Amino acid sequence: MSGTISPLQLSYSLHETVVIDVRKEPARRASMLTIPDSRHRRPFDAESWWREFAGQSVVVFCVHGHEVSRAVAGFLTDNGVDAMILEGGFEAWREAGHPFVPIGDAS
Repeated sequence: MSGTISPLQLSYSLHETVVIDVRKEPARRASMLTIPDSRHRRPFDAESWWREFAGQSVVVFCVHGHEVSRAVAGFLTDNGVDAMILEGGFEAWREAGHPFVPIGDAS
């Protein structure tokens, strides 16, 4: 089972943590924003990209930190990646007043 990290905890380690935006494309386009330095990966293609994070600790987030991020973090954990879920997802991050950037400025 994957652990969780709060938006506040992540804000303190943001530049030392690999953060993966796994929101579905419609939700991502609707907000046009993401967490600084996050990397976008398609959630349902995790089988094709998980190896690039092997041996690393990552935090994954979706819109609210429910099904999508849990499924991806579970898959990553099952494959040996140390994956955590951002509690409350991107919406909790944004509502807490943490920085965000336009999606074009992230990976």
